Amino acid sequence: MKYLISILVLFSAAVALGTILQNTAYVLLVYPPYRIEVSLKLFVVLFLLVFGFGYWLIHLLMATTQLPLEVQKLRKDRAQLNARKLLDVALRAFFEGRYADAEKACARAIKHGESSVLYGIIAARAADELHASDRRDAYLAQAQSQSQGDSTTRMLVATKARFDRDSTPP
Repeated sequence: MKYLISILVLFSAAVALGTILQNTAYVLLVYPPYRIEVSLKLFVVLFLLVFGFGYWLIHLLMATTQLPLEVQKLRKDRAQLNARKLLDVALRAFFEGRYADAEKACARAIKHGESSVLYGIIAARAADELHASDRRDAYLAQAQSQSQGDSTTRMLVATKARFDRDSTPP
């Protein structure tokens, strides 16, 4: 079907072009007291140029009005990419036993406005491994205030911290 339509458009363009080239007609534009006589060929070419320029201008104006949204989207994507990189750094540092680096990476992600509760939980686990209970509790409280749906993970971290605190000999 697409092939058939392409052939019809091509034949129509050939017929129109042949008619215009063989035609010796002219276009008369009258605006009193002025009168302009232009050949049909020149009129068609000028009409197509004006139409093409108007089409291009409208698209340029539409793109200009959409530019702030595109910039906002690009900034959001860049922030998400940076947050993902920080998560990779934090997880790598946590599993390598570098808890201070893991906590710093998560704290930076939270400071940059990352809303995932996972950053707070990883930071709380890292602070717990560093025996910094005040920072651990602050991260857990912040994680709890961010999201109510991820309570299982928060409760697991809090329970492990309490278990570690209660099982340590005095």
